[in-house]
Amino acid sequence: MQLALFPLPICLLPGGFTKLRIFEPRYKRLVSESLSSGMGFGLCMLGENNEPMPIATRVEIIDFETLDDGLLGISIAGIERIEIVSWHSESDGLKRGEARILRPWEPCEVNNDHLLLSQRLEEVMHAFPEHQNLNQATDFNDLTWVCQRWLELLPIALVHKQQCYRQDSPDMALALLEQIIEKD
Repeated sequence: MQLALFPLPICLLPGGFTKLRIFEPRYKRLVSESLSSGMGFGLCMLGENNEPMPIATRVEIIDFETLDDGLLGISIAGIERIEIVSWHSESDGLKRGEARILRPWEPCEVNNDHLLLSQRLEEVMHAFPEHQNLNQATDFNDLTWVCQRWLELLPIALVHKQQCYRQDSPDMALALLEQIIEKD
């Protein structure tokens, strides 16, 4: 499938939500194309030389607004993992790529060994309600969902997030999170 690509220095995974400010003509075009096609676009983490990393998330626009400064604001939701097989830049700088859908991470129930990760995430989201509002469909009982939200929130290098995200399961992300999140 062909998708317009939006490379950013952020991580958004399936089930996640974020807001973007759109001001460049190429990204206004991306929004217009995304809304008219219904396909969404690929949100890619930035790699070396500001190039899109290969494992990305197909997102859809769920809301839009005119911001106080007159710019376009969009709210997007992560739909599915994709692999960018190839990409090119168009004349205005908009990147477009050939993407293939990857198998999603399977849901996994939070057990006693991982309860702390879920509880700490819930605490963070309550302390910072802007994250709670963006993730309206919370599932603190799904370890996969919990791992995905932690990867989005934690200030770790995008290359490490990409390494976790390119795996077929959240196991590597879970191992990383268990090293980072302090136990009582």
